[in-house]
Formats: sequence, structure tokens, C-alpha cells
Amino acid sequence: MPTYIALLRAVNVGGTGKLPMATLRKMLEELGYRNVETYIQSGNAVFDASCSASSVAKALTSALEKHMSAPVGVLIRTQAEFSKIIAANPFAGEAAADGARVHVGFLSTRPPKNAPEGLNRLITQYPARRDRWHLSGTSLYLHLPDGAGETKFTVKALERILGCAGTARNWNTVVKLHEMSRR
Repeated sequence: MPTYIALLRAVNVGGTGKLPMATLRKMLEELGYRNVETYIQSGNAVFDASCSASSVAKALTSALEKHMSAPVGVLIRTQAEFSKIIAANPFAGEAAADGARVHVGFLSTRPPKNAPEGLNRLITQYPARRDRWHLSGTSLYLHLPDGAGETKFTVKALERILGCAGTARNWNTVVKLHEMSRR
């Protein structure tokens, strides 16, 4: 049975999208998923399911929309995909030094071929920032040496540039979710 990692978008951030993790765990269990665990309050879950990732995404999206009375973005990755994401980190040294300053953006689709141009334009508009990026398939790696609080790589900016929805997690969270998925 495959192990999946669910990454919810805009849950328990900035006072919006309140969803207790106990409620998320119960919801996943009611959908028939097993070995359900959540991690921190930002909408991360690890569980086993016998169906495909797309089926999991559809079922969880529907259940969350009913519960929240609004759409909630859901991105699903397998344990194997997380392993590849970790192995491909171009900022591994920086992540080892400070995992809070390296982030992974999990994207709903592969961005268009001109996405790097938009990312480079964003960086050149703010030369005082030392932010760096690396785009690989549906993963956007960010090294934010000056911290995430003032970065111009905001969700709105990235969605405009990349043309797709996504959600990000810092490297510490990525590693922890991967560890949880390897049980």
C-alpha cells in the first residue's frame, strides 16, 4: 500500500483556514486511509492508501471543501517522490546549515518553459535580497539566506510567474515528513 504525504495550502496561516489537525486525521481515516499522522498545524499529513495519488487528492479536496465550506488546495506526493526531492536539493549544504532558510515549493503542475525568465526578473527587481531558486519539474527549491519574512517569492508572485498553484514547506518540515513516511 503506497504511503502519501498531503500538503494543504493556506491552512492555519495568518488566522485563516482554521483546521485542527485532529479533524484532518479523522477526515483521512473516514476516507479509509491508514496509519494517519499529522505534523505541525500547517496542514501536513502522512498516511497509507490503496488508491492512486489523484484519487486521494480528489477525495481529500472534496472532504475538505465540505468541512471548510470553501476550497482548500491539496497537493499529494508519494514517499518515493519525497525521496527524490530530498536527493535533488541543489541547496543541500545550506539546508544542512539552516533548514529554515531553504524551502521547497510543491507545485500542482509543471510550469511553462518561460518560468525561469519570470523568476530571474523577480530577483533582479530586488537586488538587496540574496534569494536563489532552482526549478525542477514540479518542485521549486528556494534558498532564502535573509529569511522568508521579507522574500519577494510570495505565493501570489510565484503563482503569477509559474502559472500554477502550489504550497511551500521549509527544509526542516520536508525532512520530518519524509522521516514520517518511511515508517
